[in-house]
Amino acid sequence: MPRVPSALAQVLIALGSVILLRGSSCVMVYCSEDCDPCVTQCQCRTCPNNAAMAFEPAHRLVAFDVVQSATEPDSVQQTFAWIDGLSTSRATGRTEVGARELREFAEGVLGVNSGLLDLPVALGRWDFVAVDLADEFGLVTFNRTDPRGSPAEGRLEFLFDARGRLLEIDRTLPRL
Repeated sequence: MPRVPSALAQVLIALGSVILLRGSSCVMVYCSEDCDPCVTQCQCRTCPNNAAMAFEPAHRLVAFDVVQSATEPDSVQQTFAWIDGLSTSRATGRTEVGARELREFAEGVLGVNSGLLDLPVALGRWDFVAVDLADEFGLVTFNRTDPRGSPAEGRLEFLFDARGRLLEIDRTLPRL
C-alpha cells in the first residue's frame, strides 16, 4: 500500500472538511444583556448572571406538602406548605427582593405549575391583585375571574419570607 505524502493528506482533509461544512457557517457573537428569564426571554445563550437557574427548574414545585381543608361551607382551601428550594434569588441570582421581583416570581411559579395551581377553563383564570410587603413577609395575591371576565369567588396567595423564599401557597376555590 503506497504512503500518502503528508502535504497531500492535509489537502484531502481540508477538502473533506469544506465539503462536509459547506452549508454551515461559523459566526462569533458577543452578547451582553441583563438576562432575567422572569422578565424577558433571554437572547444570549449564556447569561452574565451565573447564579440564576434555568427558568423552569427555578419555578417548579417539587418538594411540598398539600393540606386540604374546608374553611367555609361553600369553599375549599388547599395549602401547599413546606415548599423546598424555591426563591427569587435562586431563580434570578439577585439578592434584593421587592414587590416587582415577588410578583414576577409568583407568576412564574403559577405558569410552570399550571397543572397543579391553575384553574380549569370552566372556572376562569387568576388575575393579579397586589403585593403586600411587611418587615418579615411578602404576600402576592391573585383573585379568580370567571370565563366571562367578571370577578368570582376564589383566591390564590403566595407567601414569601423577607429574603424572597417561597414559604406557602394558599388556593381557595368554591365547592363544586
